[in-house]
Amino acid sequence: MAHARLLAVLFSLLSATVLSGCADDQSQPPPLQATASSSVGCKAGQSYQHTTLGYHLCFPGGWTTRDYTAEPGSGGAVSVVAFGPSATVPAHVPSSGTFNPPIEVRVVAGPKDQAEASLTQGNQVTQTSVAGISADRIVVNESGPANGTMIVVFEHQANTYEIEEAPGGTYDAAFNAVLTSFTFPAS
Repeated sequence: MAHARLLAVLFSLLSATVLSGCADDQSQPPPLQATASSSVGCKAGQSYQHTTLGYHLCFPGGWTTRDYTAEPGSGGAVSVVAFGPSATVPAHVPSSGTFNPPIEVRVVAGPKDQAEASLTQGNQVTQTSVAGISADRIVVNESGPANGTMIVVFEHQANTYEIEEAPGGTYDAAFNAVLTSFTFPAS
């Protein structure tokens, strides 16, 4: 009789575990994973794929990436990822002075028109395309440290993407490689 009771308790525990495991699997989708760089090739340089937003791009070999999304200077952006030589991409955004990584991909929630309004005032704007999406190429003309900064702005799935090159034109080739390789996964 004790043996039968023990089997009944074990069976009920096993059933509860199996049922709760099934319920958990159905209620939460699996997290998005980054794609290995070998599965999405780059003709030159390194591959990067954002784990939650899914975009993919190629950047120069020997460069590093740094995710600044949780940093105080991110301004509430959905994502801020910097690309550049190690010496130009510190572990944390400096608390004093300006910080201009060679290339930055900033993603903010909301429509492009809303995010772009302050970027276009008094600056040169031309049309381009990124990942098959119509985009604005903005060259900052104002005097000061931002003069010459290039920003490409477009909207994808209710987010505004700002791909920025630091002023000076030093990273033009890398910036163009990032723009031409920038893609979203096929859905």
